[in-house]
Amino acid sequence: MDQPWVYIVLFGLVFIVYAKIMPKSSAEKGQQSPSIHEIEQTMDHFASELEEQNRVLLQQLAGMKQDYELQASKLDARVEKLEAEQGTLQQEYMKLNVAYEELEQKSLRQTDLTSAPQFVNGTNLQNAIDTNEASLEEQQPEPSSVSMKGRYTELFALYEQGKSTESIAKKLNMTKGEVNLIIQLAKQEEKLHAQ
Repeated sequence: MDQPWVYIVLFGLVFIVYAKIMPKSSAEKGQQSPSIHEIEQTMDHFASELEEQNRVLLQQLAGMKQDYELQASKLDARVEKLEAEQGTLQQEYMKLNVAYEELEQKSLRQTDLTSAPQFVNGTNLQNAIDTNEASLEEQQPEPSSVSMKGRYTELFALYEQGKSTESIAKKLNMTKGEVNLIIQLAKQEEKLHAQ
């Protein structure tokens, strides 16, 4: 009885015997097979249930679509706002750079004017140049007071600890775009000061 065909033959025989007995027992009880009318009613009921389920599903899909469109429009507005903020921050950064360069040039001119009469009468011109350069280095304003790292110390402390921009943004109640923008501007600022 290890062969599967034996099971199939036995199952077939049981099915045939059951089929022979069934019509006799139902005829004895006086039961009739379901009429066409009952089958139609069952099919109509099934079709109406399917229509109801489809209607509910369509309503859910329409609601999901509206939610998606609403979220997409909010995200678009937020991106536009961040782009505008980035533009204003870049303009502000450029203005600060221009002001810094102007201040540096003014301090150079002032030190040249104040130190020039003292050394015109002197004999050692190289000493005058060295002293002038040293005074310029001392008089240069510290960029850290207006630098991005100075303004956002907590952000850069978290960034230097290796935190992701998402976790920094959550901790400081900022958007991820703002955090990325501030970090990029600080890197640009460092490059400019390195030159």
